[in-house]
Amino acid sequence: MISPSRAEAALRKVLPRYGIPSTAHLELVKYRENHVFRVDAGQGSSYAARPHRLGYRTAGQLSTEAAYLMELAERGLSVPRLIRTLDGQLNCTVEIEDGNTVVIDLQHWIPEASPMGDISEALAGSDALGGKDFQELGKELAKLHLASMAIGIPAGFDRGTWDHEGLAGAAPLWGDPAKLPCLDAEQRAKIGRAMLSLHGRLGKLSRNEAVFGVIHADLTPENVLVSAAGPVLIDFDDFGTGWHLFDLATVLFFYSAHPRLAEYRQGLEAGYLAERADVPAGFFDAWDDLLLGRGLTYLGWAAERHGDEEADFIERMVVPVVMDLVEAHLAGATPAVLGGGK
Repeated sequence: MISPSRAEAALRKVLPRYGIPSTAHLELVKYRENHVFRVDAGQGSSYAARPHRLGYRTAGQLSTEAAYLMELAERGLSVPRLIRTLDGQLNCTVEIEDGNTVVIDLQHWIPEASPMGDISEALAGSDALGGKDFQELGKELAKLHLASMAIGIPAGFDRGTWDHEGLAGAAPLWGDPAKLPCLDAEQRAKIGRAMLSLHGRLGKLSRNEAVFGVIHADLTPENVLVSAAGPVLIDFDDFGTGWHLFDLATVLFFYSAHPRLAEYRQGLEAGYLAERADVPAGFFDAWDDLLLGRGLTYLGWAAERHGDEEADFIERMVVPVVMDLVEAHLAGATPAVLGGGK
């Protein structure tokens, strides 16, 4: 990861490629794994600029993301719209002083929008969301999946797969959850058994295009912006292929212990079915397995980043939630509020 000051310097170098002065006003609005800057180019024009983190994605993977995101925007999906450089590119690269190359893209700024929620509030059950909020999000997710089914897998598509291997295989996409340092021997053993079982169960799921295809794969509360026009799905940094239901499970994961979880799930499903009424029979049957798979990814992510502030948060707040799901899985029980479904 590069520092905010170096990310800003890299961004100023590429702004003229977009016809924007390098002296434009910049504001750092997010500093996590990617930096996000607001660029005010004058005359009411504002953009979101993303210098991508070093070493996480190849140039080919970032090109896949940019091209797919543009295709979704062209089809009217509520996603960020990329700005092309003066020579027509969807992103550009710049070398920084240590010899590393940073990839940067520019998107239209979404006015008067704010995140749908906050992970801490979701876990604490202190958010002010209602079922209608999830219903609106469910509609956007259905539109996303319908669009991805229509687009298919383009030639040269280069992204990860959130399947039984990516979630519970020998080399999960986000790392091995059992390697999280805060876990004790018993917890590691239980996670190992749960992953072995989950790998087998997910491996039996259908991969028909009606249930499996291109997905967002990281729809946390912060990655949904609420605007006057409705929800906007942002941050496709981890998009790839997987079960459509995995996107819904990701939306609800941080609300797993929330007192209104049943209401949230009902709203999410109702919204989804309002836009996509012809989902196959059994579409929602793997709720509990994919919820567990989602939770395990966060432990794997934290294990790869031990000592990071976000990793510490996961150790404190997310591990107990995941271990409850692990225990339920090993006991053959479905969390009560997640049982049943279409």
